[in-house]
Amino acid sequence: MTMTKMPLNVVQFANNDPNRLSIYEGMRDLYFHALSEDEGKNYGNYDKSVSLAEKNEKLSKHIFSEIETLSKTPMGDMNLMVWATNPSVKWAVDATRNAIIEAIIPDAIIRSIGIYTDIENVEFGQTATFDIKPNSLMSTSKSGNSQRTAWVQKQFDTSVTLTPVNHDITVQASFYKVLAGKESLADFMRKAVVSIERDMSKDAYAALTGLLSSATFPTALKKTGYTAANLLNLCQTVTAYNQGNKAVIVGTTQALSAVFPSSSDGYRVVTDANSMSIQLIKNFYDYDTLVLPQVASGSSDFGLTLNDNQIYVISPSSDKIVKGNLYRPAC
Repeated sequence: MTMTKMPLNVVQFANNDPNRLSIYEGMRDLYFHALSEDEGKNYGNYDKSVSLAEKNEKLSKHIFSEIETLSKTPMGDMNLMVWATNPSVKWAVDATRNAIIEAIIPDAIIRSIGIYTDIENVEFGQTATFDIKPNSLMSTSKSGNSQRTAWVQKQFDTSVTLTPVNHDITVQASFYKVLAGKESLADFMRKAVVSIERDMSKDAYAALTGLLSSATFPTALKKTGYTAANLLNLCQTVTAYNQGNKAVIVGTTQALSAVFPSSSDGYRVVTDANSMSIQLIKNFYDYDTLVLPQVASGSSDFGLTLNDNQIYVISPSSDKIVKGNLYRPAC
């Protein structure tokens, strides 16, 4: 996982000040550190020399400093309760929180749905237009000597405009406890990002499955029942019709487990006896596999959103199947 550059609006918000920008970089570091520890995987470059608890405490102090800078109201020896009632301080808390969430969201979205979703950042009140390029090749016709041209062909892009739909997340934290260091503002915002990521992932996945189940999707590119021959056929077809851009096999961990060689097919897996573990194969006949992180549905029965019985073959280097907007809030 490679972290994206800091969003331009966050850079502008911090007045391109390296000291202030380090706070937002630190929050991204904290987010991926916590994510990596929770899921036991390395999701990005983060400082491993500092513990998660130390980062949380340090960032909470830095966020407090950012609030003072932004509000231009240093607390000094003033009573915390009195200082916190200042309207400028309240505004600075909200503005800093929004900027931190915006700094993390692009990385969070790329981690979960970036393989098949193209996300455009749009400003308040704007829309995003995506140009869809045709993937068909040109036809070659017979020609003759001294014939300068053959059948003239031209392809046209298709433009699709998406209008953002506002979504809100409202959570509660004790304002005074946060400022007093009794509650972690960093941890509170990290959970807000995870919640936003979950719902955006569900929307993107619903768009993907809706496309694949629609009647307009080519039946030649849908197979029922897994066999190695079916999978290889899809991989070859997707690669060939995307001008040679290599296909990638995508699915959840459970779905991709079907791709694992079976002993009935004459395969045998050799693993280290001192550290016995069998993981998903990362390459299937020279086609890479990629695991989609499961998404909690949020239901009381602990359901999961992604279908564990479906495998997708896509060519992400050619174009993304799903398009989306990442809307910058007005405040």
